[in-house]
Amino acid sequence: MTPILPLALTLLLARSTEFAKYPPAARLHKPAATPDVRTGRAHHYRTRLREEAKEGANYDGHYRVAMWGCGSNCMEWAVIDLATVKVWMAPEPVESYWSADFDSVNVPDWMEYYKTSALLYVHAWTGRRRDRTFDMRRVYVWKNGAPQLLRTENVDY
Repeated sequence: MTPILPLALTLLLARSTEFAKYPPAARLHKPAATPDVRTGRAHHYRTRLREEAKEGANYDGHYRVAMWGCGSNCMEWAVIDLATVKVWMAPEPVESYWSADFDSVNVPDWMEYYKTSALLYVHAWTGRRRDRTFDMRRVYVWKNGAPQLLRTENVDY
């Protein structure tokens, strides 16, 4: 067994344990409502948000995390409450840094979230390191219709 494998298993277990500490909101027991996209930035992305809502919940019981590209190495995102039709738009896009030299196998996706947890990881590149795709992770928990920042961590992905 290589030394990397036990480390990877330890990190995976730590993540799953952390997600388990934040139980989800109530599950949706009816068809998802069409999101309210009449105003603001949600109106600008209304087609994408409506398409995402049709896919059903993928986060915190009855929410849908929606992501879409906004250019090279840029991702916009929102959270749709499928029970109340409210849309929370991220205040700014998330960026990454990419190079053909990187090992993309060990790089996480932009975000990590589960239908069974209120915890949300958002990976981003802040410009601190030009040898990593992501150099920072924001850890949120969903409360009262918006993400509440628990902590910001430096990462090496």
